[in-house]
Parts: sequence; C-alpha cells; structure tokens
Amino acid sequence: MVKPPDENLLATCFQEVTGAPPSAIVPLRPHASERRIYRLSQGTTTLVGVVNPSRAENDAFVALARHFKSKGLPVPTIHTYKPEDGVYLEDDLGEVTLLDFLISERAKTGELFPQAVDEVYRRVLSFLPRFQIEAAASLDFSLCLASDKVFSETLRQDMRSFCTELVGRLLPSFNSAELEPEFATLISYLEKAKGGFFLYRDFQSRNIMLLNNEPVFIDFQSGLKGPLQYDVISLLYQSSAQIPEGDREALVEAYLEAVSNYTSCDREDFFRYYPAFIISRMLQVLGVYGRQGLGAQKEYFAKSIPGALVTLHTHLRSPRLAIKLERLLACCEALLKSA
Repeated sequence: MVKPPDENLLATCFQEVTGAPPSAIVPLRPHASERRIYRLSQGTTTLVGVVNPSRAENDAFVALARHFKSKGLPVPTIHTYKPEDGVYLEDDLGEVTLLDFLISERAKTGELFPQAVDEVYRRVLSFLPRFQIEAAASLDFSLCLASDKVFSETLRQDMRSFCTELVGRLLPSFNSAELEPEFATLISYLEKAKGGFFLYRDFQSRNIMLLNNEPVFIDFQSGLKGPLQYDVISLLYQSSAQIPEGDREALVEAYLEAVSNYTSCDREDFFRYYPAFIISRMLQVLGVYGRQGLGAQKEYFAKSIPGALVTLHTHLRSPRLAIKLERLLACCEALLKSA
C-alpha cells in the first residue's frame, strides 16, 4: 500500500522528470532495508522511486551512483534527487536479481551451479575491480556514508552485532565478553592486509540486477575504503547461493585475473588473509540475519542462519587460518546446535 505522503511526493518527481503524472505507483519489497521503494509507471515509461528518511544514506548512494556512472560502470541513473524530502528516482532495473537467475537456472538444469550461471558470475567479477580500483582512484571517499570510519571499526561493529543480534538471541546465557580477545586478534590480523580500495561492503547476488542478461549493480551506499578480499568473499560465500567449493576456487581465480588488469596483486598476500576475511564476513551477515530473521521475523534471513553458521564453522576449523579462534569456534558449535 502506498502511503499518501509518499504518493504525492513521488508523483510530483515523476511528472518533473517525464512530463506526465504516473498512472500507477506500486510498492516493492526492500529486503533488509528500511527504505520505501516503489515502481512508478506511465505507459511504457517506468522508474523506481525511493523514499528514505536517512539523508546521509541517500547522499552517499546518489553521489556514488553518479561517480560510478561517470566511469562507465553499470549502475542505475539517478533522474532526480530531492535531499530535503528524502526521495530520488532511478532507473527501473526490473525484478530479476543474480540470485533469482541462479535459482531459476538451477531448477531448470538440475545442476548446482549451471554453466550459464558461471558465465554471469564471471561477468560480474570482471566489473568488481573496476569499482574497487579504477573508480576508486578518482573517488572522493568523503562522499561515503562511512567516510569517517576505518575498516577496522566496521569490523568491530559487525562483531558487536553478531553478539547482540544472534548470540544473545540463540544463546542468552553465553558470555559474549569471552569473545572479545579473539575479536581483537582477528581485527589486528586483518588490519595487516593491503587496503585503500573501494570496499562495496555488501557485494552479493541480491544486490546485482540482471537487465537484458547484463549485470547492473545497486546498494553500494555502505561502501568505504578497505581491502580487496572482502567483496569477492561476500559474493562467493553468500549462504543462499550455495556455490560449490570448486566453482568458488575457479571464480576467485577469474577475479584475480581481472584485478591484474588494474593493479599488481601479490597472490600469496591475498590468500594469506583470505580465510580470516571469510570469518569476518560470516560474522557480519550473521549479525544481520539475527536482527532481520530472529528480531524482525523475516523468513529469508532466518533460513539463511544455518548455512552461514556451517560456513563459519568450516573456516574456523580450516588449517589455512593463521590465527586461533577457539572460543569463537566453541560459540559457533553451540549456535549450530541451537539454530
């Protein structure tokens, strides 16, 4: 249902952009976001309208979208932005996400990771270094929502969220303070990885639309300066995607080949920190899954918890992990029993 203030505001913006009022305004589901998102249409013309009270979030998204668009990257065009009203209109990219495409092809072929999906993932990963390296070279990072934060602070916030939103709900008697020394060890270790790139922050298949079989990228407003590994892990270790390990290995190699077109990359250094970045990403998403799945009772996020816990558990036990996180491993095993 369209809220009356939203309807009037969106209709005015649409008419300013197209010259005619919309004949229909249809709400769209915003997933984990608190934004109110609508599809506006008049004849064959359609746009997506976003109403969001967070001025800082809107400013970051619009500024980054315009910067990435200026670099030739496939992101939505911002047709109008009224910061005082918390509204902007952008391209309508349809409704097919990369995850939708994966699920559809999986059902069609009976294969866990069909060839057509592999090809699209490789295409997606060819764009990632352009965001991280090419566009970052001329990006004013003060435009980012987290411009005043270093990556380590976002890691600390993720770990606090993991404790409060997931552990606190599933294991109320567990003393999360016992994890603090290991969190400090993990952050200290990850701080040694090479940084200074654009970190998309939530580079996963529900934030990649497919329009005419080509990827278009959205939801980069939480981006900040950081390392390369985190984003590729966000895509390849997304719980709902269930990408087989062999395909993950091939895709990360394809990604590193794409990176080599823009900068030199020390493979040994990249993979030295890779397992620990997997853990940091799993802690981040599990905090979100706890808040949205257990707190807000959103089914998609609740269903994603067991898979993410399995991934976390697997990599906490990996011989490739250079640091010991035994208390976190015990916590993860207890969570697996309760989830």
